[in-house]
Amino acid sequence: MQTYQLFCGRDIPTGGTVTDSMWDSFTDIINDYFDGYTVSDVQGMWKGTPEATKCVSVCTDDYASVLKVADAYKKLFEQDSVAIQALAPMTFV
Repeated sequence: MQTYQLFCGRDIPTGGTVTDSMWDSFTDIINDYFDGYTVSDVQGMWKGTPEATKCVSVCTDDYASVLKVADAYKKLFEQDSVAIQALAPMTFV
């Protein structure tokens, strides 16, 4: 399995932020694609500006689902992008 991290910025370009309740609703979409994942609060940078960010880490062989989750976040919250980082393969023992 491959580990992926999706970095989802919480600033909405047209104004406002993705609130905790908005994020909680979005996790319903993540749940549709993955049985398990980890969410961390991190501080990101976008175009030189600090931004509160959610990092979703998931182990999967289904990269298409990773892209679908990223696209859903972009559309729902008017994001310019969602960064996706592929990490070393994950082994479960």
